Formats: sequence, C-alpha cells, structure tokens
Amino acid sequence: MRRVLRGLILPLSLAAGCVFGFRGEAEVEASYPLADVIAVRVDLPATPITVVGDPEAIGLEVRGAWRATGGTAEVAKANARTPRLVFERDGGFAELRAVVPLAVEGQVDFEVEEVRLPPDLDLELRTDLGDVSVIAVEGNLGVDVGAGDVDVVGGAGGVAVRTGQGDVVLETSGNADVQAPRGTVVVTQAGPGGNDVVVRAGGDVQVWLSSDADLDLDLHGREIRVQTGTVSTIDGGRFRRSVGGGHVKIWVDAGPGRVEVRMKPPA
Repeated sequence: MRRVLRGLILPLSLAAGCVFGFRGEAEVEASYPLADVIAVRVDLPATPITVVGDPEAIGLEVRGAWRATGGTAEVAKANARTPRLVFERDGGFAELRAVVPLAVEGQVDFEVEEVRLPPDLDLELRTDLGDVSVIAVEGNLGVDVGAGDVDVVGGAGGVAVRTGQGDVVLETSGNADVQAPRGTVVVTQAGPGGNDVVVRAGGDVQVWLSSDADLDLDLHGREIRVQTGTVSTIDGGRFRRSVGGGHVKIWVDAGPGRVEVRMKPPA
C-alpha cells in the first residue's frame, strides 16, 4: 500500500479580518491491492466522487484530501490527520471505507479527487451526499447516494442506481434499474439489441432506444410520448404495448413527471 499525507494550514477570517479558526488539510494518495478480488465496495462520507475504470490500474487507487477545522493551526492539522481510510478483504470481496473518530466528527470532511480501478470488477458505491460520476466500469455496478446527481457511462454487467434526491443520466448496454424519487432520469441503451430499463422517478424520464424490435412497454406518467419506427403515441396516465417477442422491458413510472421514449440518433 502506498500512502502520502502532507499537511497544509490555512487561516479562516471574518470579513472584518478577525481570525476565528484555522483549516488543516491532509492529502491522501493510496493504492490497495486487488489480486483475486472480483467485487469492490467503496463507502465514503459526504463527498463528490469520480470513479474511472482504468485497464492500467493494478489496484484500487484513491486520490483526495481530508479537510478539517480547529481553533489553532496545530489542532486543525491534527484533526485533518486523525481520520483514515480502511481497506479490508474477505475472499473475492474488498471494501474501502472511511473511519472518522467521534472526537473530530463535524470538524472533518473528505473530498475525493478520483478513484481508479480495473474496469472488469463489480463495484458498489455509496455516499451520503455528493454528485457521483462513473466512467468505463464494465462489471455489475451499484450506486447508492443519499442526495446528489449520478452520471454513469458503462456497467455492461448491469446497473442499479438509487439517489434520494438528484438527477440520473445513464448510458449502458447492461440492464438498468433506477430509483430517483426526487429527480429526473435519462437512460440511453448502448447494446445493439437493447437492454431492460426499469425506472421509478418523481420527475421527467427520457429513454433512448438502440432497437425497437422486441419491446415490452409499460409506461406511467402525467404525459407519455413514444416515437419509434414501430410505436407512435401521445398519451397520459398509462401506456402498455408489446412489440415483437416483448423480451426487452421498458418499464417507467415517472409519477407526476413526463415520459418520453425515442430511438437514439445514429452514431
């Protein structure tokens, strides 16, 4: 494991120029081994997170910084160095989580610059608050965010996204299951024959199809618009239709929002 910590001290001042506290910063750069691991969970406190699937990555690589406050420069620096990241393995499963002692709770934040890992691993990603971006992770992907927008490109093994409050933009060739009770959702199929899309949202939902030859459409919303080569309708409430064998599910419940299903533009 490689880990680098460097302390930075910055004063905090009132507009009148009176210093009332200090900020300490401890940078983190770490790499954790993933030999024989097939699934990884990353569970972090409130922070924006960017995760990249990188074929050159040999482990779970994390860059970021702990940022803390304190009444003096020394206390701020000590607070920033107190929390830690813990990496544990159990067979083919690995977990990275943050440990913040009670003594510095509310005084320390962790800000992730980037997380990199091999793209073929399964990934479960959790954070309480913060926007999440996942790129080129092609295993099974689960994202659970208390509040924050989610943007995913990848997840060929299948994608499950839940955000308590926030919008979701997703492009995948795997089956997609999205819950966004206080947000809008845009899902783009990336597979040539299409893939299942199941969405429960509290706002507008758009689905861009790669194929309309084999659909099971079950759509709920204040307004429903479907425009493909095989189906064209403007409706409201509920729209149900099967095309071909009806094997590819497009099941959307937008609640009070609008539903739009169209063919995606040619590449």
